[in-house]
Amino acid sequence: MQAFRPLPGEDHTTPALPEVASWIAIYEELSSVLRLVLSRLDGNGQSADIERQLGWIEERLALWRDRHQALAGVSIDRRDHSVTYAGRYLKLTRREADLLDFLVRHPGRPFTTRQLTILAWQNSRLSDAQVRTYMMRLRRRLREVGLAGLITIVRNRGYGAELPRSSAIR
Repeated sequence: MQAFRPLPGEDHTTPALPEVASWIAIYEELSSVLRLVLSRLDGNGQSADIERQLGWIEERLALWRDRHQALAGVSIDRRDHSVTYAGRYLKLTRREADLLDFLVRHPGRPFTTRQLTILAWQNSRLSDAQVRTYMMRLRRRLREVGLAGLITIVRNRGYGAELPRSSAIR
């Protein structure tokens, strides 16, 4: 069994938020490629190795996403449906917490309202207007804890998340 090693240049202790975001993008792309390869295999025995590689890549992706949140000082508790930032606590609804968690785990990437209903909530029955209402409400509530600019609107592309850069490095 092959032991997987971090990619060359990968330093999980980096304090640079842009570098962390780059590693997230790299591992998301690797994950997409392996998923595509898996979907094209005809069960010829190679899928077990690729699934093992995919599992490792997704572990690295989760590690980098957690690092990104830690550097930004944003903590999302999906069980409690809450967000904490700079010592300030905000209780969210389940849908708000799911939406925020999804966006923060994909920093810098815009998503359409349709993509958000499927990817963040696994629910294709919500209308675009309902998603926009959730977004408006969530953005307003995030201002209460100093995260006014966390959720961004990308013209003609959708909504994204930009984690704060002014946080203390741990």
